Amino acid sequence: MAVLGFRLTELSPLALLTRPGRSVSRRTPTPLRPDLTSLRIIGVSLLLVAFGAGLWFLPLTQELGGRGELLQLDWYTVAALAAACEIVVQMVQVNGHRQVRAISMNEIATVLGLFFASPGAFVAGRLIGVLAALVLWRRQGPVKVFFNGSMLFAESVLALLLFNLIRGEGAVIDQQAWAAALVATVCGGLLSAVAVTVVLAVVDGETKRRDFFLEAGRGAATSAWVTCIALVAVHALAATSRAAIPLLISMVLLLAAYRRYSSLFERHLSLERLYRFSHAVSSTPEVNEILTGVLQHAREVLRADYAEIVFVSPESGHQPLRIDSRGSGSKLRRARLTEPAASDPSWSGVVTSGGPLLIPRGDRGHRPLLAERGLRDAILVPLKGEAGIVGTILVGDRISDVRSFDSDDVQLLMTVANHASMALQNGRLVDRLRHDALHDKLTGLPNRNRLQQEMVSALSELRADRSPGFTVMNLDLVNFKQVNDTFGLPLGDRLLQEVGQRLHKSLGGHGTLARTGGDEFTVLLPGLDTITQALDVATRLRCGLEKPVSIQGVDVEVGAAIGIAVAPLHGSDGHTLLKRADAAMYYAKNSGSGLHVYEKGLDANETPERLALTAELRQGISAGQLEVYVQPQADLRTGLVLGVEALVRWRHPRHGLLFPDTFIPLAERNGLIPQLTDAVLEQAVAACGRWRRAGHRLTVSVNLSARSNLNDNLIASVQRLLNRHAVPADSLTLEITESSVIRDPGRTRMVLDRLHDLGVGLSIDDFGTGYSSLSYLRQLPVQEVKIDKSFVMSMLTEPGDAAIVRSIVDLGTNLDLAVVAEGVEDAATWAELERLGCTNMQGFYLAPPMPLAGFIDWLAAREGHLAEAR
Repeated sequence: MAVLGFRLTELSPLALLTRPGRSVSRRTPTPLRPDLTSLRIIGVSLLLVAFGAGLWFLPLTQELGGRGELLQLDWYTVAALAAACEIVVQMVQVNGHRQVRAISMNEIATVLGLFFASPGAFVAGRLIGVLAALVLWRRQGPVKVFFNGSMLFAESVLALLLFNLIRGEGAVIDQQAWAAALVATVCGGLLSAVAVTVVLAVVDGETKRRDFFLEAGRGAATSAWVTCIALVAVHALAATSRAAIPLLISMVLLLAAYRRYSSLFERHLSLERLYRFSHAVSSTPEVNEILTGVLQHAREVLRADYAEIVFVSPESGHQPLRIDSRGSGSKLRRARLTEPAASDPSWSGVVTSGGPLLIPRGDRGHRPLLAERGLRDAILVPLKGEAGIVGTILVGDRISDVRSFDSDDVQLLMTVANHASMALQNGRLVDRLRHDALHDKLTGLPNRNRLQQEMVSALSELRADRSPGFTVMNLDLVNFKQVNDTFGLPLGDRLLQEVGQRLHKSLGGHGTLARTGGDEFTVLLPGLDTITQALDVATRLRCGLEKPVSIQGVDVEVGAAIGIAVAPLHGSDGHTLLKRADAAMYYAKNSGSGLHVYEKGLDANETPERLALTAELRQGISAGQLEVYVQPQADLRTGLVLGVEALVRWRHPRHGLLFPDTFIPLAERNGLIPQLTDAVLEQAVAACGRWRRAGHRLTVSVNLSARSNLNDNLIASVQRLLNRHAVPADSLTLEITESSVIRDPGRTRMVLDRLHDLGVGLSIDDFGTGYSSLSYLRQLPVQEVKIDKSFVMSMLTEPGDAAIVRSIVDLGTNLDLAVVAEGVEDAATWAELERLGCTNMQGFYLAPPMPLAGFIDWLAAREGHLAEAR
C-alpha cells in the first residue's frame, strides 16, 4: 500500500525576496486554514469514499466465502497487524516532486485479513490500525489523515471485492486463492497510485505520465513480492494455529530487515545527492551560482525545506549576513541577522566552538533559534575557511513526518559544508583570476585586455552620440633599458611600479591607465575630444615624472615620450587610434620633443634603421632566412615526448640569429604576419611529416600572432600543407592568443570552427593572463590550454601563483582540456605539476629550443635515457 506523505505546510506562498542589508522578520508557523488546494484534496478524498461505499454495498463484497473455517481473526488483530506494518515504512521522494511517499509492508496484514477475517473485521481493522499509526506515530494533519483514510477504505473494499470474485466459494487455499490475493493487493496498490498521482497534480499543478507509470510499476512489484511472503504465512496458519509464534518471530525479523534496508536505501540516496551536489558546486566559477547551488543541494541532500548560510562579518559593528532559501525553486534572500538572532547562544556557540549542533523535533533547549526561523527541527554546522570559521550552514524542517534529523544527518551536513567551503574559496579564486586577467601583475594597473574593453565601451558611446569623443595616449619610458641593464630586473620592476603610481596620481582618477608592454603605458580618456585638452593632460603626466626616482641611493631621471590620437578626429576604430597614437609616440621619442599629436602621414615616418630592417625582413622571408626551432613537450606522468612547439628565428646576414621580439613587432606593424606564418607552418608541417614517416608519432604546435589573419586563406594554407606532407590534421595544433580572439570574436569563432572541423588541434596560449581565457573559453572549440610561464616559474615560491596554477589545472580538467605548463625549469616544479593533475609540460628542464636538424638525435637520446630508467 502507498500512503501519501506530502506536507501541506509546504504549499503556503514563499515570503517576498528582501533587499540586501534589510532585516527580515520571520513569522512562526500558523495553523493551517482550508485553502483551495486543501479543498481539492478533500474533494478527491470524498470521491474515494463514494467509490468505496459503492463497492461495499455490492453483495459479492460482503460474502464470507468460507472465512472462519480454518482460523478466525478479529478486527483488533487485523488492526494490530496493520499498525505494525505501517510503522515500518520506507520514505521515498517522488520524482520531480517535493512530496514524499511512504511505502509499507501492509500487504501482509491485507492478505491475512482477506483469508481469515470477515469483511467487516477486515475493513474496520485496516482502517483503525493504519489511521492510528498515521495519527499517533506519524502525527499527520487532519487533511492528510482524511485523504489517506479515504484511499485506504477504497483500496480495502476493492481488494475485498476482487478477492471474493476470483477465489469463489469454499475455504480451500489453492492456486486460485493465490491468484485472488495477488490480484487484490496489486489492484489495490494501483488504485492508490492513481489517487496519489491525482493529489500530486493538485498540489504541484502538473503531473507526468512517466512518473505515474514508474511509481505504479514499482508499487505493483512491491505488492506482489510482499503478497507472496504473506501467502506462505496463510498456508502455515491454515495448517495449525501454533504456526503463529514462529510466523510472528519471522515477521518481526522481516520487518527489522526491511527497516534496515530502508535505512541503507536512504543512505545510498544521500550519497547520490551528495555526489550531485559536489559536481554541481565545483562546475561553476560564479560565487552567486555557488551559493544558490549550495543551498539548493543542501536541502536536497538532507531532505529539508529550509537552508541558510550565515557569514560572520569581519568588520566590527556589522551584523552577520544571512543568505537563505525556503522551498523548491525559491530565490535567495539576503539580509543581516537581527540582534537577537546574532546573539542567540545556540548560533554563536557553533561559531565559537566550531562544533555541530543537532536540534531534533521537540527540543526545547534551542527553541529561540527554531522560532526565529519558523522551523520544527534543524542542524547547524560551522563553515570553515582558510583563516578559521567564516560562518555557518543550517538546514531545517526535514520533509518527513516519520523521523527528524539524526547524527548521520549531522555528518552529512558537515561533508556538505566542507564541499561548500572549498567551492566558495575556488569561486573567490576565480574572481581573483578574472581580476588578474584584466590587470597587470607587476603594477596592478589595467592591462591591454582591460584597455580593449574600455576602448569598445568608449567607441559604443561615441557611435551612439552619447559622447563627443575620447583621447588615446601611448607613453613609452625613455632610457628604461639602460636602467634595467645597470641595476637589474628587480630594481627595474620597482621603477615601473613607481612610474605607474605617479601616472595614476597625475590622472586624478579620470580615464583608464593601462600597462600595455614592458615600459609602455596607454591612457584612454573618455569625453576628451579636443587636442588642447589632450595636451594639457599629457603635460601633466610628464610633469608627474620629472622628479627623479631613487634607486640604490642613485637618483634616476625618468622621462617619457607621449603620442596622442583623438577620436573621432584621428580615427573611429580602436586599432586605428592605437596605431596612430603609437606612431605619434615614436615620432616624439625619435625627434626628442617628448610629446606629439598624430598628424596625417605620420604612420610612414619610420627611422632609416627600422625601414631598412623591415625591408630586409620582407626579403628574408622570401629568401628562406627564417628558421624553425623546436622545444619538446612531454607527458608529466610518463616523461614521454608527445610533440614540439615550433619557434621562429631569423638568421640575418649581418646581425646573426635574431629572436622574435626583434622582428615580430615589425612584421605586425607592416603586414608581414601572413607571410611569416606561412613560412613557419611550411617548415613545421614538413618536419612533422618526416618524423612520422620515420616512425615518430609526434605533434607540432605553431603559435599564431595576435595579428594573424584568421581567415579563409589560413584555412586553405593549412589544408594544403597537411595534404602535401601527408600529415594527419590532428598532428598539428595552432596556438591562439587572447588578443586575436578579442579583436574580432565573431570571425575568430567561425575560422576556429572550420579548423576544428578540419581536425586541427586548437590551443589557448598563455592561459590565465587574458580576457579570452575566461569569457570565450567555453565558446571556442579548443582542446588545450597553456599556463603562462610567469605563473609556473614562481609557483613553488609564490602562494598566489601556485593557487592560480592549481585553479587553471582544475578548470581545464573540468572542461576536459589538456593542460600544458610552460616554463618548467626544475624537477620540483615537474613533480608539483604532476601532483596537481597537469597533463603536459615544456621548459628548459626538459630541453631548450633547438634547431630542427638536432631534434631527432636529442629524441633518441631522451628515449634511451627513459628506457634505462625503467
